[in-house]
Amino acid sequence: MGTYILLFLTFFKIGLFTIGGGYASIPLVEEYVLKYSWATNSELLEFIAISESTPGPFAINISTFIGYKNGGFLGAFFSTLGIVLPSFIIILIIVKFFQKFKENENLNYVLKNIRPIILGLLVYSVLKIVFKVFFISGYVHIREIIMFIVLLILNLKFKFSPVKLILVSGLLGILFLK
Repeated sequence: MGTYILLFLTFFKIGLFTIGGGYASIPLVEEYVLKYSWATNSELLEFIAISESTPGPFAINISTFIGYKNGGFLGAFFSTLGIVLPSFIIILIIVKFFQKFKENENLNYVLKNIRPIILGLLVYSVLKIVFKVFFISGYVHIREIIMFIVLLILNLKFKFSPVKLILVSGLLGILFLK
């Protein structure tokens, strides 16, 4: 199967089965990216970090980066199209039948009870990223752990905005991780 078609179909599947936002897609993205050797573990971690830091939705950013790495501009186009098309189709259907969906008790029950699953996926993704950042290469990264704790304390005390937190993180990284 051609690279572009595989990128499109893979990210279409990820977009179709991701409920709860882009971060909930991380386990699926990881599974397929590693399965097709589109990136190494460390490259995937970098893609996640860049996707979180750049403007725009996380899922679109990561699919675009992975598509570009593996197929250039057309790879980025088809992977991005694949990730957004399912949501677009679903929203069109919801708009068409909004009143019926709104009054459907079974659907409301399913959506209400799917929240713990989404939370579990998000917690799993965060823990997996934390493990990779702090324990990659078989040894503990003490400086990163200390920096994380300092940033956590600063954020809890001063309630930094996400922009300030990213800037302070970058500054600390430049100062202490060289």
